[in-house]
Amino acid sequence: MSITSEAKAWGRSAQSKRIFFGWYIVMAGMTIQALAYGARYSYAVFFPTLIEQFGWPRDLGASILSIHLLFYGFTAPLAGGIIDRLGSRWTMFTGTALLALGLVLSRWGGQPWHFYMTFGFLSGAGLCLLGSVPLTMVVRNWFERRRGIALSLIFAGIGAAYACYPAVAWLIDTFGWRTAYVIEGLFIIILFVPMIGWIIVYHPRQKGLTRDGLIEGVDNSALIDRERRRVIDPDWAAREWTLPQAARTHRFWLLCLTTFSMWGVGHHVLVTHQIAFAIDVGYERLYASAVLALGGWTFCVGALLSFISDRIGREPAVTIGSAACVSAIVVLLTIKDVTQPWKLYYFATMFGFGYGMCTPLVATVVTDIFQGPRVGATVGFVWFSFALGGTVGPWLGGLLFELSGNYHLAFGLAGGLFVLAAAAIWLAAPRKIRLVPGRVRT
Repeated sequence: MSITSEAKAWGRSAQSKRIFFGWYIVMAGMTIQALAYGARYSYAVFFPTLIEQFGWPRDLGASILSIHLLFYGFTAPLAGGIIDRLGSRWTMFTGTALLALGLVLSRWGGQPWHFYMTFGFLSGAGLCLLGSVPLTMVVRNWFERRRGIALSLIFAGIGAAYACYPAVAWLIDTFGWRTAYVIEGLFIIILFVPMIGWIIVYHPRQKGLTRDGLIEGVDNSALIDRERRRVIDPDWAAREWTLPQAARTHRFWLLCLTTFSMWGVGHHVLVTHQIAFAIDVGYERLYASAVLALGGWTFCVGALLSFISDRIGREPAVTIGSAACVSAIVVLLTIKDVTQPWKLYYFATMFGFGYGMCTPLVATVVTDIFQGPRVGATVGFVWFSFALGGTVGPWLGGLLFELSGNYHLAFGLAGGLFVLAAAAIWLAAPRKIRLVPGRVRT
């Protein structure tokens, strides 16, 4: 569909002064991201307890999260295709059921393979059918001009996932880790089922609306012209991308490299082992969980501020976020004991802020570059690349610890991968396909 015809379609939405329904979807998406991904990343709080109780080496204990991410990744390309055919609601209902079931069944875990099946297979596949893949596709359908800020808000919810650390630590200390898993699973199913059923709508036409853009009854010619002038590469922008077509382009593989390096290996080396690292240097688990949870709140700040990419461009904004992450990792590597607690605070807040900026930006770049009614499988494969990196990251961090006796190699590798991911975004060059709104001259 051409920009002109799509802009005219937006005009038929007849937006009134009422809140656009798409924003209700964004708020629901933030909540889902926070609690669903909180179930994943709270494994960092369970991790020290499990390796202590069962006597596992750290690479074995961390491999449970690796398996979770592996099945998340295997499900991602399928999730995109399922959503293209069935819509988001039933896909997300299925994901909720699998995620909750995997958490509850983890209560009976006693061997690594038990957790591979419950937290790994069931919860990993369920989270993929519930989380960022379907929500990104829903937001793509509902928003065009304000897609950047809508995705920023959606991904800001992930910040609250890290903020769950103290609550999960309290549950473990109060009721034990087995009961904590049951409480997590029941809470998710009780909250998510009505929320998805009432609020999540795949496409605005299902409610008699169109994308949030132009308003009927006003002169939209200036905005139509502005949207046309955003396009730098008309041939690329006019294609309705499918996965086989996308896979023949260098941009597709650069985006896969970005998510593999940044979202996958780099982030999960840190998020899996950061609490264990803090305990190693002398901090109490509850204290370390509370401090590192600050990164969840600054993640929200970074995600919300990522809308500056609509003004300065995607590539410069990703560079700012990556630089913040690297500075945080450098400070983390200097922590030897508990005598300088400001360093742990600096790492938590600065890494959270930087990663918060980068996360929605990468998703925005994917949707900037590849668009069309059958793009779901393409988006899913990019998430699959992230999950492959996430599969490697937790296990690799544990292996490097076992080999060297510390986390220096693992955390240094993570910093280098953030630099590599930022370089890949520059090489993918979304600026050469579409200008961000702030770069279009009026």
